[in-house]
Amino acid sequence: MLAAQIHYVVGVDVAKRAHVYCLIERETGTVRVKSQTVAATAAGYDQLVVQLRSWGEPGSVLIGLEATGCLWEPLYEALSHAGYTVLVLNPRQTSAWSAALGLRAKTDGIDAHTLARGLCAGYGQASTVPSEAVQALRTLTRARADLVQTQTAAKQRVRDELVVLFPELPEQTPDGCDLFAPDMLRVLHAYPSATALAQVSIDALAADLETLTGGHWTKTHACALQALARQSSASTRAVVARGMVVRTMAQHLLDLRQRLAELEAAIAAVLAEDADGQRLQRVVGIGPVHAATLRAELGDIQRFSRVDQVVAYAGLDPRTHQSGSFVGQKHLSKRGPGSLRHTLYMATLALIQRCPTWQTRYARLLARGRAKKEALTILSRALLKVIYRFLLTGRVSDPTMLKSCSAPSTT
Repeated sequence: MLAAQIHYVVGVDVAKRAHVYCLIERETGTVRVKSQTVAATAAGYDQLVVQLRSWGEPGSVLIGLEATGCLWEPLYEALSHAGYTVLVLNPRQTSAWSAALGLRAKTDGIDAHTLARGLCAGYGQASTVPSEAVQALRTLTRARADLVQTQTAAKQRVRDELVVLFPELPEQTPDGCDLFAPDMLRVLHAYPSATALAQVSIDALAADLETLTGGHWTKTHACALQALARQSSASTRAVVARGMVVRTMAQHLLDLRQRLAELEAAIAAVLAEDADGQRLQRVVGIGPVHAATLRAELGDIQRFSRVDQVVAYAGLDPRTHQSGSFVGQKHLSKRGPGSLRHTLYMATLALIQRCPTWQTRYARLLARGRAKKEALTILSRALLKVIYRFLLTGRVSDPTMLKSCSAPSTT
């Protein structure tokens, strides 16, 4: 039910360059303003506020915005600062309104009218607007995830090219170092193929390796690397073009390492000022990046009134398809953020390696015939419940889940 002082409701269909709004009189249901467009600019927002004030004081107007990406934020800020009550509506909720009305067409004007009708009927349930810390962590962790995905693709491209340019190298790097360690990437940038390594003089190669690795690799390493290159079964087709790809990807990976380090430093700075983020890092298996992702995707834990709500939000609730005598298999709904489920899964892996109680629980599930992935998913759901209660109360039922002051943190 709407508050008695609300005389008008406004539905706003949000878009990138312009928004469309519809204003309805609450008591009579009469459409007073139909499909008006306002530019998505500061001047446009000022114009909208002036028009709204002509209908009454801010306390008498209720506004609903559909949460379309992050496009709603500037308008939300402008209207909130002007004193209006603004509800950010989940698109799934507003889509259900359209279906209930039997609408077959979809335009910006129809969408705005549908939002206003839903608000007028008292159906609007506002989504939680994230706090500054949650919004910052959400932005940073999602950007980091994008870069990690890009990094993975670049590494695979290097491996693919080395299959023909220098197939022996990935298994026989100097000192057994990682193929994508900074020293190795700088060497690949300078010598991207077995042909390039085989043709250079040993003295020049040794001098380059010493410079590229900061003195870590000596002439001994240069001799071993060149011997490996001269005995390589590498292809001689398109060596220059393929070498250019390896050189480009190597430099790209070096740049990505720096960008990722910058993002992780920014994440750490936000977590240092966030009490819930600090609390999460006390749980075994949860380090800064995992804590930041959990905070970013869960948001304010107080918005969940029951533990089953947070489980459903994470998409870890089992769903059964049943009709008549047919009963289908249970599957996870997977309706929440995928990054949240992935983080819980990886934290669970770390937890069962370091916490005896959870090792026992995992072994018990396997003994009952559960597959490894299924058992880990069950424990991920259990970990989420622990996290929910821990953030609410500061307590856990199993004290061994909490790190000691000297315990090392994980990712």
